[in-house]
Amino acid sequence: MHKTLLLALALLIPVAWLQAQDNMGNAASETTIQGCLSNSKGQYWLTESNGTVHQLSSHANVLKNHIGHEVAITGTEAVKTTGTTIQGGASSAKQIPIFRVKSVKHIADTCTTK
Repeated sequence: MHKTLLLALALLIPVAWLQAQDNMGNAASETTIQGCLSNSKGQYWLTESNGTVHQLSSHANVLKNHIGHEVAITGTEAVKTTGTTIQGGASSAKQIPIFRVKSVKHIADTCTTK
């Protein structure tokens, strides 16, 4: 009985530790970025006043009403993987940084940054 309990603990502790590390790595903190919202080829972009450009993801139904406006967007930074790989061939996968939109706040009808 004692050996079974020790074995169970020996197996569960590493699993709990790995789970805790995985959760820490996935927990992205929310941040807010502000700038001019644009749309090109079906993609939404936010350009900050310092020239930083963010590709946006999610909430297209809300974003479409603010194209050409200055907005503040709250969300999380993430990575989108694109590409296709043919079996036996080299990977064509690319990782593209994106900003996952949680909410949009209208700032002005015109942009100070274009």
